[in-house]
Amino acid sequence: MSKLLLFLSFLSLVVLAIGTSIAPQSQVFIFASNSAAFDYIREGLATVLFMQLVTRPPRHLIFRLLTGSIALVATGWVVWSALNGTMPLLDVLSIASAAVAIGVTTLEVRPAEKSPKKNSNPLLA
Repeated sequence: MSKLLLFLSFLSLVVLAIGTSIAPQSQVFIFASNSAAFDYIREGLATVLFMQLVTRPPRHLIFRLLTGSIALVATGWVVWSALNGTMPLLDVLSIASAAVAIGVTTLEVRPAEKSPKKNSNPLLA
């Protein structure tokens, strides 16, 4: 998987965390929560995303199990909160995208290998 999904999810969490901490009453962040609990959750997910950005697959099994469980819990929490209307929209989008990015990279077992093209002419082999 390209690291673009990881980077964009990381960037959205960092922008929300910094923006809601510095300017919580700004119109840009009106659909994001400025509570400390959400900041801790954003920072934790951003840390996991950063760790996945700097490591290469195949990652250690314990790390994959930990990140997979974090992705499952975050996804369940976001879906439950979104359906009940208890989480602001920007938080739903940013945490859901981070959970998906973490989950996708958790499932990567081996890096993609380039296979050499086989010669279709058996006489040239």
